[in-house]
Amino acid sequence: MVTLVTSNPAKYAAFAPDLERLRLKPEPPPQPLPEIQGLNFIETLTAKARAAAAMFGRPVIVDDTGLVLEAYPSFPGPLTATVLRSLGAAGLGRLLNGVSNRATMECHLGCWINGSLRRWAGVVHGQIDLSRQPRDPRMLLSDLFVPDASELSQPALQRAIARRAGESPTLLHRALALAALETDAFQLHLDVSAPENGGERSCGRRAGYDCPFCAELEGGGPNLFAELMGDQLSSRVVYEDEHFIVMPPLGEFMEGGLLVLTREHILSLAHLKPEQFEHLERLLVAIKKLLVKHWNVAPLVFEHGPAPDWSKGVCCVDHAHLNIFPALVRVHPHLADRMNFFVGSLEDLAQLRHAEFGYLFVQENDGARSVYDGQGVPTQLVRRFITAEIGVADRWHWRDYLGKDELLATYNALKGQIKL
Repeated sequence: MVTLVTSNPAKYAAFAPDLERLRLKPEPPPQPLPEIQGLNFIETLTAKARAAAAMFGRPVIVDDTGLVLEAYPSFPGPLTATVLRSLGAAGLGRLLNGVSNRATMECHLGCWINGSLRRWAGVVHGQIDLSRQPRDPRMLLSDLFVPDASELSQPALQRAIARRAGESPTLLHRALALAALETDAFQLHLDVSAPENGGERSCGRRAGYDCPFCAELEGGGPNLFAELMGDQLSSRVVYEDEHFIVMPPLGEFMEGGLLVLTREHILSLAHLKPEQFEHLERLLVAIKKLLVKHWNVAPLVFEHGPAPDWSKGVCCVDHAHLNIFPALVRVHPHLADRMNFFVGSLEDLAQLRHAEFGYLFVQENDGARSVYDGQGVPTQLVRRFITAEIGVADRWHWRDYLGKDELLATYNALKGQIKL
């Protein structure tokens, strides 16, 4: 969790589902934060974010909100609460008499991290309607500020409203600020959780864990594959080199499915050595060509990378591996509500080794790559999506459908065919 410091957590009550999804926890400061008296949001936000980081001993998010009047540039801005408390509705009316009543409501979120401010803003345009009668002096802006109708058509606001954020004028600017933060939320979590000394967290085989992949590949003893396949196939490896091994999986719900495993037991692909990422890129290109040749589909590629606290489900294997299936299925729509970001090179996965939560990596049929927040992911989640869309929903769990015939067919078709 990343702390969202606010003296009034109730301001964000309407956004509880969004905060939970982005893993932000509203929390009041242990003592009042210093308030810089000025008209510049960036200056006041910077001072507040630095003070909050020092107070909590870690990067945290702070907010600064206010009204900006077109007739008085930058005013009252960060001073809104003080000014409106002094003016009241009547005083605001006198201030705007004979001048424009146009205004903006602004919310600025900031985090002081690595010696600089990261900022996200939400700005809603509208006007002050002095013909309205405020119900409560504390609700002055709620009653008098009227957002432009065009503002409500913004996609970010439509999503916020759909998530029960409401349509109150005092919420729309917060909705936009959170929407702006959402695009960077995953990266923010990674940066906040990165070890300060640059050290690595352990990613090897944990004590007491018998890895079924290692048992199978090292030989010399019983293993799950031999137990389930008996004498039908002594080894399912179709390709191997100094870094990776390729073989069809147990639970082969369709022909052409493959696993790409690291030869070394590591927790996830995020822990690959720098030179191994380039090697894996070439291997995936070779596999894609072969699957397109045999099944006429550019494959889906995905990984469930567990967190360093071994958060992957008990039905999964904590040995880095990619799942590959020649299935024409779009996965992103199923995962879009999770924190996510697009990645280009596989090397971008390296930053996830410091994540305090697990991740899902997906390469779509068209080659687009995304990483999703993996906390609380049900076992075999992506397999569930794929099997449902190709019409074999009862095959999603490998123990319920071993797919021996499909495994053997894949092995016979691809053995010795992958060439780098």
